[in-house]
Amino acid sequence: MTIPDKLARFESALALFLGRVRADKCLLAAVLVGSLSEETIWRRDTISLWLIEKDGVTKRLRADGEEPRIFRTLVEEGVNLHVELIPRSRFKRMVEGSARTAFSYSFFARRTLVYCVDPSLEKWFEQADTLARRDQERELCVATTWLIHSHRHASHLLEHKSDLGLVFEGLLCCAHCVAAAEVIASGEVCENLAIDRAIQLVPDLMRALYVDLLAGARTAPRLTKKLKAFDDYLDRHAEARLLPVLRYLRKEGRLVPLTELADYFAHSQLFPWHIESACEWLERKGRIEKLSAPFGLTKMSRVEVEEPAYISQLEAE
Repeated sequence: MTIPDKLARFESALALFLGRVRADKCLLAAVLVGSLSEETIWRRDTISLWLIEKDGVTKRLRADGEEPRIFRTLVEEGVNLHVELIPRSRFKRMVEGSARTAFSYSFFARRTLVYCVDPSLEKWFEQADTLARRDQERELCVATTWLIHSHRHASHLLEHKSDLGLVFEGLLCCAHCVAAAEVIASGEVCENLAIDRAIQLVPDLMRALYVDLLAGARTAPRLTKKLKAFDDYLDRHAEARLLPVLRYLRKEGRLVPLTELADYFAHSQLFPWHIESACEWLERKGRIEKLSAPFGLTKMSRVEVEEPAYISQLEAE
């Protein structure tokens, strides 16, 4: 099947599916996640959608378990559709940034409102999309925490002489994180593979961190050298790109527990374990100080455990 034929097939499937959506009074809006174009259709096997439904109409299955997010796989003319069903009230929380799965603009997946019968939803979508598109700083911070976490994992594997194949996979993940960061830093929205676009944007860097990694032997000395190259990249860029974390710690001017940091960034894709890795990196570089703070594991706990807590080094001094 040619690219134009595949695109026409997917567009036809989407149009037919939206016709069904319009006939369902419980469905208020549909958001296409990722664009349909000749530049992106080659790697699409499915159509991804958010469907915004009225509150109180959610149909849960046993397979959903306790998960708050509801996903369904549907089909139209042989094309599979991956759909997330989102109640109206939850979509509002996503837009406002008060849900962990907040409406954040991804540099690697456009979102388009393709159907809407609720003017409020349309207004929320436009406001959130406009704001999120501008948040380059946050996206760079997210990509950098992913890189630090992947680098930390690869370093531990190599230090303990684990399977060199696993070390290679960890470094490959690091390369993809660098590619994402470089595309974001360029200000572009890239819906194709970020690694390909990064090779075009910064060819020397990606040749050193990605192309040579793929081509060379997977020996301990060579992988150690590649790990050092990623470490050097972090030394050049990480502190500036972790500014949202550093700014928050400086603003607070006190010891901040990890759970509090995680709660503050809960609206983004800054996951707690990635924030931990980033803070450990900043502590090693002398930018923040790591201490501990008491934490109750349950609401009824009378005995407290300790969790990591961090303070800006500027405040500590």
